[in-house]
Amino acid sequence: MADYAPQSPVAAMRATVQSIEAKLRQGALPQDGLVDLKSAIDDARLRLWAVISAAGSPDPDAVLLRFRLRRATEICRGITTDLDAGTLGAHQRELLELRDAAREMADRLTAGIRGAG
Repeated sequence: MADYAPQSPVAAMRATVQSIEAKLRQGALPQDGLVDLKSAIDDARLRLWAVISAAGSPDPDAVLLRFRLRRATEICRGITTDLDAGTLGAHQRELLELRDAAREMADRLTAGIRGAG
């Protein structure tokens, strides 16, 4: 029986990208899925960049935490822009959950900021 050597994460990523590229060339990926694909790739790129940056830091946990906070801020601003543009509305049931989570977070942020000062 031959030894099985698992693919390295980098090799697996390359293989996945090559597979996606081939599907794109063949027209096998629906156009409406491309926006989601782009978003997933952007998110993976940002996360990997944060991990690489954190690895060279004396305090990698602090670097990753700052990354998460910046990313959360970007997401909140993007959602606000979508709400202003009317692309989000009553047809997204998730908005109710987001509203409740945002209220809870705002309360905790306020308390945390007061406690830090």
